[in-house]
Amino acid sequence: MSLLGARLYDPPVAVTKSTAAALAMTALDTTNLRISFTVPANGSVMVRLCGTVHGALTFPQILLGVMEGATVKGRVAPHADIGGTALATTMVNCEALFVVTGLTPGASLTWDAAYGVETLVASTGLKYGGGNDATANNAFGGFAYEIWDT
Repeated sequence: MSLLGARLYDPPVAVTKSTAAALAMTALDTTNLRISFTVPANGSVMVRLCGTVHGALTFPQILLGVMEGATVKGRVAPHADIGGTALATTMVNCEALFVVTGLTPGASLTWDAAYGVETLVASTGLKYGGGNDATANNAFGGFAYEIWDT
């Protein structure tokens, strides 16, 4: 497998994508979480997305995926790992991994990392970035987005 494109977006100020309402798949950031690539000869790619859900004692049910313009190219419910006990400050690592097939070999495509909210929790969000300081609960790590040749 070879890496076709990758982004690790970790801005110095934390970003919160709301999970307080149901939401159809929406691009996260069309500047910093966008990848342009050439479809390999086999016509399929593997996508990996990883971010953090944070903010409450319970957690929303989200989808992570990719979009080409307004078209959803792939989406899945991510695997979630709780690194501690269920507290409002718990950071839940969400990782999605899926294959998109049926692409035209040699085509140049541009896909955006995206998310959707299926079951909301009012005080939570999909979060990334934040300061590198000694202040607690204000940094969430980068959002990782990769596209691989299968």
